[in-house]
Amino acid sequence: MTEPDIKAVVKPTIFREYIVGENINGFPSEIIGDIPKFHFILGFANDTYDDGAGTGFFKRAWNFDDFSPTKVANLKKEHKNVNVVISIGGIGAEFPFNPKDITSWTDNAVSSIKELIQDYENRLQPINNDDTIIDGIDINYEYININLSEPTQFSTCIGQVIQRLKDDPDVSKSMKVVSISPTELVNFHYLALYTNKPDNIDWINYKFYNQYFRSEYEFINFFNNLVNDYGTALKILAGFNSDTSTPTPTSQQACIDGCRILIERALLAGVFVWNANASAPTYSLEAEVQKLYTKE
Repeated sequence: MTEPDIKAVVKPTIFREYIVGENINGFPSEIIGDIPKFHFILGFANDTYDDGAGTGFFKRAWNFDDFSPTKVANLKKEHKNVNVVISIGGIGAEFPFNPKDITSWTDNAVSSIKELIQDYENRLQPINNDDTIIDGIDINYEYININLSEPTQFSTCIGQVIQRLKDDPDVSKSMKVVSISPTELVNFHYLALYTNKPDNIDWINYKFYNQYFRSEYEFINFFNNLVNDYGTALKILAGFNSDTSTPTPTSQQACIDGCRILIERALLAGVFVWNANASAPTYSLEAEVQKLYTKE
């Protein structure tokens, strides 16, 4: 974390879209814009629990046929700017970070996430040695239950999982992109995770939509505080929520106006949207947000 990172000139180069839910039966390729990096994030790989405690055995919740290795490969062949990432964790109190045993949880997490990645990589023959089907993982827990005597449990465990997957020659090529997805209530844990090994984390998907901002300037002030906390303006992405079925506290227009100002000031790397399932079939929020990229 350096002063140049905080004061860097930042161009918007990335857009990310979560795909979570049962009503989407394929990648919505129509929303892919002319942006250097466009990521689809498949959710979720959920932990399995024993009496409420996590075992570390992750299982995918999405339909494998709808988002098959062949479909991913064809999408990436047609759209060279696309990456596909697996989101680890889950939304809601029913999917907390709450390991039953630290050592076994970490070992199980590494092996089960590796298996999820290899389910994609081993079913297709790559065109060349640099090609992968899956490009990385996203760490996405909104509920973190830890022993108060071990406040660094989350950052230590998740940090080890990321490092071991990156070091594993069988899946290291599929770990090119690693992101974390903090909310205000658990940001402390994500900040500790990032601070421990910032080079292992490429993007910070901050969920601004879980907070209320009275104006675009309040949004910008909070964004600037995040930049100072994480020590970089190069990795923080602003999150929007297209799900109107459950009201979120944020003023979406304040966030959009704030992002417009940040882009004009060369301070914002990109945005992400939660999620395609709620956005379909119009994807109006995705279209509106991507227009910001062309108004520099």
